[in-house]
Amino acid sequence: MATTLSFKDIIDLPQWRTLANSITATAAGSCLCGDSRNDASRDPFLYLLINATTFQRYNVLNDEWQTLTSPALAGTFGAGASSVFVASAGPSGTLATGATTTSVVLSTALPAAVGVNQLANNGSGVGYKIRIIGNATGSSGKTEEKYIIGNTAGTTPTIYLDSALTFTPIAGDRYEILSGRVMLMSAGTLAAGIVKAYDIATNSYVTVTQTNLPATISTDSENIVLDELFVPSTRNPGEGFFGNLVASASSSTSITGQASGGDAGVLANEYRNFQIRIVQDTTTPTAVGQRRIISSHTAGPSPIYTVPTWTVTPSATATFVIENNNDILLSSSASTTMYSYRMGGFTADGTWSYTGTVGTNGALAYAVRPAASGAGTNALPSWGLTLDSAKLARHSYIYWFRGGASNTLDLLDIAGASGTGAWTAAIAYGGSTAATTFTTGTGSCYDGATNTGKYGYINVNATQRFLRFDVLNRVLEPWAYLPYAQNTATIGEKIATSLFIDGTTKLAFLYAIQSTGTVFWNCAIQR
Repeated sequence: MATTLSFKDIIDLPQWRTLANSITATAAGSCLCGDSRNDASRDPFLYLLINATTFQRYNVLNDEWQTLTSPALAGTFGAGASSVFVASAGPSGTLATGATTTSVVLSTALPAAVGVNQLANNGSGVGYKIRIIGNATGSSGKTEEKYIIGNTAGTTPTIYLDSALTFTPIAGDRYEILSGRVMLMSAGTLAAGIVKAYDIATNSYVTVTQTNLPATISTDSENIVLDELFVPSTRNPGEGFFGNLVASASSSTSITGQASGGDAGVLANEYRNFQIRIVQDTTTPTAVGQRRIISSHTAGPSPIYTVPTWTVTPSATATFVIENNNDILLSSSASTTMYSYRMGGFTADGTWSYTGTVGTNGALAYAVRPAASGAGTNALPSWGLTLDSAKLARHSYIYWFRGGASNTLDLLDIAGASGTGAWTAAIAYGGSTAATTFTTGTGSCYDGATNTGKYGYINVNATQRFLRFDVLNRVLEPWAYLPYAQNTATIGEKIATSLFIDGTTKLAFLYAIQSTGTVFWNCAIQR
């Protein structure tokens, strides 16, 4: 029987409940993160980085914690440390011979060996999702996603699928396991090993290049992940912002959208710096799977998207999606410089980009902040929104509170300028008051899955006070008071969300871990 929710305002107030204590107490720099996908492929764990050697996960279905293998991060852990969940960053590569419509054999090795059927349980009893891309010469030109129901052992296992593909993959086709990674960053003097990624599917760590990050990571850090699997609340991961779009023309540096429906109503450059991904091209199969950043585009109908040169030009009737660009944006260390990194499993490691310089990893180099960030800096994106008819709100907007004991809110428009985006300093917003400022201990997280993606949540200065920010209407309002004591405020993101799903019914929950403590709570986001 499907779940029916019937919360009544005033009668049914948001109520916090106490959960299992964390195994280890939080301290300066400790940070919590989780997946933001809005469907059943969402990872069922929240991840808590306690310090450089202690990393734990919490199963939201079972209410229990587990300590994972030490990440052994370099640096001096403390203020400035951060973590973030990157959903599309699982293992990827090519397939070997021997595939059928219900099984594939990996050719590109996984980061670490897996045990028998390890990939068939992501912690919820359901396997990880795998994307099969038929883009080898002579293949199907299709992209399809299935859940894993079994696998053999090793680094190049045979993987069994929950239902049949509509094509038989061939050697050279690609796979992407959509299991995700958690990027972990320590603090202190920059050194090799200060940034690592926890590969969830293989329970292993990958060292991430630290080049171009601040010489000393300190003060506070805030990450925003523009993952391609993070979509509006009305879409499913993999569908982007408009679902599958059928091209009406193409060239070596462009693709043209639809004359009606889909993207026909886009404004000029509304999705500049977002990503186009080719998902089907039965005429030119080797074009499938390509990702390109939109340099500029015209308004619809039949919008023309200009992109860097295709390796293989898609056909004039290829199917594509418009998605987030997979960049991780980082503001850190009381600086105006923005840092960025692209961690999709399909992207090779390389140097970070930063304001004015594009690194070898390929992430965009975002514009300089209007003013330096400070302790308590926090940010909320808008990719989950149902937009207003006038498009005064945009999927490209990120609202960034400066911190540093201020209430100043800056706006980063990802689409504001090609390759960099553009900032608007000190925007006006409802609920702004000199009595509400953000400093040490403030944390935030965004719920793009429910309430039409309108709300992000803020724990104020590691106190019992919680606010929420409406990214559609630019209003800051009080949310749900935590009737349990916090301890000493410390730097670090200590709130995250999970998502209950039963058919079409979805209910998000906000989680908070005690500052300088082990007590853990959650509260239903019922309205």
